[in-house]
Amino acid sequence: MFKFLRSKAFLINLGIAILFVILSFWGIFKFIDSYTMHGETVSVPSLEGLTIDEVEEILVEKKLRYTILDSIYVSDAEKGIVLEQNPSPDDLVKENRTIYITTSKIVPPKISMPSVAGEMSLRLAIAKLESYGLKVKTKYIPSECVNCVIRQEINGKEVKPNTKIKKGSTVLLTIGSGTSNVKVLVPYLLNLTKDEAESKLMESALSIGFNDYENCQCTTKEDSLNAKVYRQTPMRSLKNPINMGSLVDLYFTCDSSRINYDETMANDTTTTIPTDSLNDAH
Repeated sequence: MFKFLRSKAFLINLGIAILFVILSFWGIFKFIDSYTMHGETVSVPSLEGLTIDEVEEILVEKKLRYTILDSIYVSDAEKGIVLEQNPSPDDLVKENRTIYITTSKIVPPKISMPSVAGEMSLRLAIAKLESYGLKVKTKYIPSECVNCVIRQEINGKEVKPNTKIKKGSTVLLTIGSGTSNVKVLVPYLLNLTKDEAESKLMESALSIGFNDYENCQCTTKEDSLNAKVYRQTPMRSLKNPINMGSLVDLYFTCDSSRINYDETMANDTTTTIPTDSLNDAH
């Protein structure tokens, strides 16, 4: 047996086997090294502020890939650009590594308009609107309620609570500045809807105070919208003007027979206080 181990044939076969093992290990390590691209790294470029087309062009050149992880709306950010990335700029990564990016939305999301009109103070109304991602502007009109929000509108139109609007929109708030010593005539509001009456009151720098639907006989929301004024307090009177900014109480009905409509009063467009009324007052 020892003679066989020292034979030429055995030594040749042993040499071949050892060489095969060495070549096998070399091949395995070479494959692993090639597969993992050992020692070959790429510096991650800065992608923030770039569009998706620009990102794609840069990453193809760097032999990297990207995935949009999230898309968020930022009112002050340019639309459709990269806001964040992971890994960070200048990190060293392997080729074909995926870079995760967060982009800004091109179209702002829709939100429900919050309610701020009524007894809410201006400071609280602004804080609430801004928490919804909205911008705020204000204008003042005479009103008995100082610093109260009287009306909320966007692009010149009143916006009711829960109406869907774009996040980032600018809301114009009409704020009460207190009553004035200036006297104005109360407009004739009978047979008008709430929207029509409110518009007419605003022309005279007046506002709706208490509005009553208790005897309206309205059964649906549409009925309430179409209900008309059958009583107002104070009534229109050429001899009894009221302070600018005062409130006028309105009572609504869906029963037209309850409206004691005076066409002559309705057609009287006098807005200034007649001289004889001032003389009577003295």
